[in-house]
Amino acid sequence: MNKSFLFALLGVVVVIFAGCVAPSTPTPTPTVPAPTTPATEESTIPLPEPISTGESVELCLNSRYSEHGIAGTATDQQLSNVLWAAGKAPITGTFRKIYVATPDGTYLYNPDTNSLTWYSNEVVDRGAFVLSFDAELNFDAGLSYMPAILASVSQWGTSGPSVSNCPVRTKLYFGVQGVRGLTSELVAHCSLPETDEGWLPDPKTLGGDTIETVLANLRYTDNFNQTNLTKQQISQILWAGYGCTPHSVATGRKGITVPSAVAAYYLTQTIYLVNENGVNRYHNRNPDKDLTTRDHRLEGIKTGDVRAGLRSAVDGLGQAPCYVVLCLDSAAAGQGFARLEAGFVASNMLIQATAMDLGCYFKTKLTSSEQQAIQSTTGIPSSHIPQAVVSLGKPK
Repeated sequence: MNKSFLFALLGVVVVIFAGCVAPSTPTPTPTVPAPTTPATEESTIPLPEPISTGESVELCLNSRYSEHGIAGTATDQQLSNVLWAAGKAPITGTFRKIYVATPDGTYLYNPDTNSLTWYSNEVVDRGAFVLSFDAELNFDAGLSYMPAILASVSQWGTSGPSVSNCPVRTKLYFGVQGVRGLTSELVAHCSLPETDEGWLPDPKTLGGDTIETVLANLRYTDNFNQTNLTKQQISQILWAGYGCTPHSVATGRKGITVPSAVAAYYLTQTIYLVNENGVNRYHNRNPDKDLTTRDHRLEGIKTGDVRAGLRSAVDGLGQAPCYVVLCLDSAAAGQGFARLEAGFVASNMLIQATAMDLGCYFKTKLTSSEQQAIQSTTGIPSSHIPQAVVSLGKPK
C-alpha cells in the first residue's frame, strides 16, 4: 500500500473531553480492539521527523477551539507533528499507550522511534485521523492530548490546509479544513484593582519559543531552587492551565485554554494556588459559576505559609516554592471525562512553565487519606476532591 495514501487518511485516537457531543458514562480505560494480523500491511511504518511551525506556546493556547464538522485528509507531516507532540507528555501512572485509527486499520504509536505498528482492523469513522489510549490513569491520557491539540493549532499559521481538532466522547478527531486561525487577542483581564491581594496581571498571548521547541525540551522535574514565583509568572501559569480565551461555544459559554465535555468546565472554582502567601482559589469567571463570563483573579482561602504542611500531607511530594492543587467537585470526581480535564490543565501548566524557563512536576494517584490531609492543611472544601498536586519553580 502507498504510505502517503495511508498517512493522508490516518486517525489519531486521543481519548478527550467531548466539547461536541453529550457524554455517555465514561469508563476509566477505554477498550482497545484486540489485535489482528494484517494480510498485506507492513508491520512498522516510520513517520517523517516533526518540523517547526514557528508559533509560540502562548499563541496556540489563546487560539485553541474545537471544530465540530471534522473532514478532509492529512499529510504524513501533519500526522507526524500531532503524534510526536502527544508522545512528549510524561507518564505518572504505570503505562500509557497511544493508538491511531485510519481508514485501513488501527496502529500503535511508538514515541521512541516516531513510528506506527499495525494493531487491528478497527478503522476511523470520520475526519482525517483519530487517536485513542490505553492507560492506568485518565489523567495521563489528558497529559498527552493537550500537546497533540496544540500541535494541530500551531499548524493554523502555515500555508495550505489547516489541521482542526474535535474531542468527541472518548476520541480526539482531527480534520484538515478551514479554521478561524490564530489570534493574540487578550480577553483574560482581572476584575480586581491592582491594590487588591487577589489581583493578577494580564497574561501574555505571545511568546518567544515555538511550541515544538518547548515540547522537545519539557522541564519535567521536582528539583527546584526555592525562589518564590512572581505575580506575573503565577498569572501566566494559571491562565495557561484554565484561563479564558477569545472563542465562545454555541451555548454562549466562554471558551478556555482546554476543551471540556459539552463545555461543562469541570475544574471551575476547584483550582488552588499554594505559595508563601497562603492558599488562594483561581477564578476565571465573574460571577464565579457563570460560564458565560470571563475573569482572571484570585480569592483568598487561607493565610499563612502551609507549604510544609502540604508536603507532609502527600507522600513523596518534593519541596517547591509553589504548588497548584487540581480538584474536582465530588459529583464529577468519578467521571473519566473530568479526570481527563485535570490532565489537560496539568499538561498546559508544564508546557507554559517550560516556555518560561521554569520546571514542573505532578503528584498523582492520591490516596483518600492524602486527599483529606490536603483539604485539612489548605482549607480546601471537603466537596473539592484533590486529583493532582502540580509543583512549580525554577529548576536547579
